[in-house]
Amino acid sequence: MKKITTFGEIMLRISPQEKGERLNQSVNFRIEPGGSEANVAVALSNLGLSTEFVTKLPDNPLSEKTIQFLQQFNVDTSNIIKLGTRLGIYWTENGIGPRNSFVIYDRNNSSFSEINSQDFNWREIFRSSSWFHFSGISPSISKNVYDELINALSEITVPYSVDLNFRSKLWEWADKEPSRINNIMTKLCKNAILIGGNESDFQNIFQINLNKKLNTSLFEEIAEECFVMFPKLKYLSISNRKAISASSNIWSGHLFVKESKISNYIGIRYNLESIEDRVGTGDSFIAGIIFGLINKEQYTYQETVDFACTLAALNHSTIGDVSRFSEKEVLSVLKNKGTGRIIR
Repeated sequence: MKKITTFGEIMLRISPQEKGERLNQSVNFRIEPGGSEANVAVALSNLGLSTEFVTKLPDNPLSEKTIQFLQQFNVDTSNIIKLGTRLGIYWTENGIGPRNSFVIYDRNNSSFSEINSQDFNWREIFRSSSWFHFSGISPSISKNVYDELINALSEITVPYSVDLNFRSKLWEWADKEPSRINNIMTKLCKNAILIGGNESDFQNIFQINLNKKLNTSLFEEIAEECFVMFPKLKYLSISNRKAISASSNIWSGHLFVKESKISNYIGIRYNLESIEDRVGTGDSFIAGIIFGLINKEQYTYQETVDFACTLAALNHSTIGDVSRFSEKEVLSVLKNKGTGRIIR
């Protein structure tokens, strides 16, 4: 079976162990691996697909912990190379009520940021792949990573997807300059079959100026612009979050499909109360979209976006980046329309 290959940086996430504690008051911390593209690989593996995660880590015990974490979810780690000196870290404080969540990155000079063209044989990697996925976080880390993605895409022989994931705290190598970021991401998305993100990702990265056309939603305008910008694009996914507070959100999403015309499939809506952890939920959403598109014989486009919305909604209920839900569990929640009934 060919694999879904994802590429990006996985780090150690450090967050207060007790819910509600702030970083500057906590003395006990939860430490576990996390990173957007690794989260997608884990989510898809838990849904029953064959996955592989490609990255560069230092050769030390922390990397071993990270690799073992991925392997427990049956993610193939055979193309992870060990070179360089440090593993990236990010600190997370989860918000509650009116208090925002926030992240502190400590990833400068990580092994991944110092990737070079000798590290991976992309032709060989794609030979055993059926789909390739990365996010906008990867090229934001360093020019080395951007150059390596350009190198990978020059060898690509399979469909690929990009989750925009704009991070304002990154992109230092591009001076955080909007036009440079736009140019970089436009090149990387040029031949993508699927592009995902939330509405602000599309506006921040592609500088889309919305005209607020009559009877046209913000999401539909973004889709129209992107399908013109990227003629080879077939699918566009946009998550839709309305935050009442850090603990309470209204969650849904859209899947736009370009065939003879552009169709907009709107996902099931969830009222999420008492959110445990928001980090990684967007990764679950695009993982659900990829899962449905790969299984087009079993899932209609409407079922695909409903599945993706549900997988992401479930990920709000657990601590940590990665989704730990099976296809059967997601379908069970969909069947009960998210009522949370006891399964006996």
